[in-house]
Amino acid sequence: MKRIISLMATLAFSIAFAQIPTLEVENQKKHPVILQEAKIDTKILGNLATTTATYTFYNPSSRILEGNLTFPLPEGVSVSGYALDINGKLRNAVPVPKERAKEVFESIERRNVDPGIIEKVEGNNFRTRIYPLPEKGTRTIQIIYHQELKNFASDYQYFLSFANATTIPKFNLKVWISETATVPKILENPDGNFAFQKQGNQWIAEINKTDFRPNEILKVTIPKNQNSSNVVLQKASGDKFYFAANVGLDFPVKEKAKSQKIAIIWDNSYSGSKRNRDKELQFLDAYFADNKNVSVSFSLLNNTFEKTEEFSISQGNWSELKNRILNVKYDGGTDFGALKEISGVEEYLLFSDGISNFGDLTMKFKKPLNSISSTPTSDFNLLKLLANQSGGNFINLNELDTQSALKTCKRLPVLFLGFKENPNMQELFPNIGSVISEPINIFGITTGNVGNLTAIFSVGNEKFEVPVDFSKAQQLENWQISQFWAQRKINELELNSTQNRQEIKNISEQFGVVSKNTSLIVLDDINDYVRYKITPPQELLADYQKIVSQNKGRVLEQRKNLLSKAFDKTRELKTWWNTEFKPVEKKEYPRVSNQSARDTVNNQRLEEVVVTGALGIKRNSAVAREVSSSAKLAESEAKPKGKITLVDVESTAEYMKDFQNLQSADVIYHKYLENRSKHEKQVSYYFDVSKLLFKKGNKELSLKVLSTLAELDLENEELYKTIYYLLKQRGHYDKELWITQKILEWRPFDAQSHRDYALALVDNKRPQEALNIYKSLLYQEFTDEISMRDNGIEEILIMEINNILKQNKNVDGSKIDDRLKADLPVDIRVVINWNKDNTDIDLWVTDPKGEDCSYQHKSTAIGGRISNDFTQGFGPEQFLLKKAVKGKYKIKTNFFGERQNILSGPTTIMAEVYLYYSDGRQERKIAVFQSQKENKQEDDSKILIGEFEF
Repeated sequence: MKRIISLMATLAFSIAFAQIPTLEVENQKKHPVILQEAKIDTKILGNLATTTATYTFYNPSSRILEGNLTFPLPEGVSVSGYALDINGKLRNAVPVPKERAKEVFESIERRNVDPGIIEKVEGNNFRTRIYPLPEKGTRTIQIIYHQELKNFASDYQYFLSFANATTIPKFNLKVWISETATVPKILENPDGNFAFQKQGNQWIAEINKTDFRPNEILKVTIPKNQNSSNVVLQKASGDKFYFAANVGLDFPVKEKAKSQKIAIIWDNSYSGSKRNRDKELQFLDAYFADNKNVSVSFSLLNNTFEKTEEFSISQGNWSELKNRILNVKYDGGTDFGALKEISGVEEYLLFSDGISNFGDLTMKFKKPLNSISSTPTSDFNLLKLLANQSGGNFINLNELDTQSALKTCKRLPVLFLGFKENPNMQELFPNIGSVISEPINIFGITTGNVGNLTAIFSVGNEKFEVPVDFSKAQQLENWQISQFWAQRKINELELNSTQNRQEIKNISEQFGVVSKNTSLIVLDDINDYVRYKITPPQELLADYQKIVSQNKGRVLEQRKNLLSKAFDKTRELKTWWNTEFKPVEKKEYPRVSNQSARDTVNNQRLEEVVVTGALGIKRNSAVAREVSSSAKLAESEAKPKGKITLVDVESTAEYMKDFQNLQSADVIYHKYLENRSKHEKQVSYYFDVSKLLFKKGNKELSLKVLSTLAELDLENEELYKTIYYLLKQRGHYDKELWITQKILEWRPFDAQSHRDYALALVDNKRPQEALNIYKSLLYQEFTDEISMRDNGIEEILIMEINNILKQNKNVDGSKIDDRLKADLPVDIRVVINWNKDNTDIDLWVTDPKGEDCSYQHKSTAIGGRISNDFTQGFGPEQFLLKKAVKGKYKIKTNFFGERQNILSGPTTIMAEVYLYYSDGRQERKIAVFQSQKENKQEDDSKILIGEFEF
């Protein structure tokens, strides 16, 4: 299936998730997508809130559209429900392991029927697909999430942002508030008519509007009911209950001693420009007004950790430092693995979104680090982890005003130590010993009435006790306290997500909460639930069980590994390699006049280019004698030495004209930053400028620009593959390994993901690990659709496995089946890969005799062979020639069926070109370039990328 168009939702919010998504589509004017209806329903009990947001999108155009809707949720909040309309009725999603959900999704979409899927990507960001949006038709999605409201003195506050909302044809907003005697106050109103009315024990406010554009925010304060219970229960199994206890910290919190020397680490990666700098500067204003005399070490973090600059703050005057911050340039990816301790520092302030997309955090700070977030798309858990590990505080400027943020920064961390009475309670969250914020909701599992308990907290060396009355706990029937509990547990586990991966997955699947490891999926056809062994929602369960029962004993999902085909391919390659290809030079024959004689001569000429050996055809004896004599003469001559020449495929983009007369890398980089706003989402802009800077000899600036591609989207394997290709070409093998490992985490169901990672291990001189990856890949099972997409990749894998065995004598190959082993050195090997699924790129090699080897003509007279034609996946395609003849060989590619994507730009190709592959003299060169329809260096439609000369 060829992808059509891409949608990206831009969402902003104050404290709660922004309810009104703004869809940006390619060619917005020609293909507008209208948010036809928005329905938002929020229920509030104490400081717990559950919101259900339902959106209907209308496609007025005459073509099918598809795309992604990506949105952030506040700190600690996850998606706990998702539904998609199937045949006009909303169908609830079910939890599935993240990688499995993506595999099933992509298998089914190849039939032009897309399921619905929602997944968590980097940070606290969530992505769902809206496809298909039928021509002149609608699709509806529904998202449910739970949140804990913030505590402000005598009330709770609920915020709902409508920032950037356009006019909505149908708009409905309803807020239910339970168990409060005093009327809630609306401080900011979406239309002026939104007002609460008492109905029983609830306050309800609702508006229904047509062609409505809401004001930017709804802000409601909810008075605390001092007489009602602060503990609520939901029945679990047996005599157990899930509980939520709201506990106020009514004891003095001590302040830390003021530091004499601090360090500010300022994330100036490209995404840093999206942070709320005004809030950050206001916080620093307050900080230096309180810490008037302090030394500051100022460092920048992007894909590197840039050198420290020293500033001295006197009498609260920090203007010099402020000017430095105001003039910071934002560029590059983010590598938390580059962070370092700064000597002499007593405390750190880290300003970042916490999303590390170019390396992993590997250190713990020995001095307190205060991590400060000002953007809703932050990775709150990583920022909390940095603070908690070091004894610092996490400061969320998205939710705190300046003075509250300063108060949080100054205080000694408050730790939760559990309950004094130690009743029969299980799974308390936050965990005992965790740093907590004020106020605190404690979630857990308990038996019925445990009476009056005492929660214990510590600040520094002092302990404090706070009473919690469980005797007045209220049991609720229609509140999912279990999902609140599960959400909190997942948040705690995700502080160490790699270590807790399996437990996160188990909890997410049990309670239907989206996490880093679990997604929610909706399938269109009941038979797909059966086939992929996914338990459906309740309304389909009876039909599902009936079909499963009828099919008992039969394999419901066909999954295949690559092993048997790899055995066959190894035999085929051995046969090909052992075949003797001996074409002879064309001979001149006397001209003849009659047709029959001309036919005889032509037949003789045709016979002369047919190969001999196991696959050959018997020639006439005279010609065979000539061939034998020529072969002996050729074998007596010295073997010609080959040479690789790669063509630099130049960009023809209009923006490159601005750089053509610039010589200095620094001047080019300055021009790149100056022009970037005009090409902000244009992938080729970063690709081309990075290549130009590399040619000018500045590897550091080139890498910084390249790493910026990681900041353009979240968990986008197509962008990461583009980065990977250029890292490999330029010898940044450590980063190549990290990038390919991330792609493998996202797409373990892709054979190409495993191969890329194995090749990166080889580049990092870790051949044994690479061999183990290849072995596991051959045994891994794939769905029918993905297996068919990658049909033929075995030929490439066999060459690479045997190359590792040949080039590395110390590698243990005992676990590789002997049927896969073959010594197959070749004079020429060319492999092309590309970064986009559902794309057809063709490899062409023309030999010195003018014969093309391609998907149309898979073998040549001199013994060239090409692998299977990949028309849907990421490639690869491979050309092999055992013994080169003298002359020039041309390597070309043809963009036969390219899938355009607004987020990941034009297709990127990597061509690996080898001389003497696997024979001890191996030489490799790499070409990386992007699709450019204007860039045709040959007379035909193909792009020339390189030549061999022997």
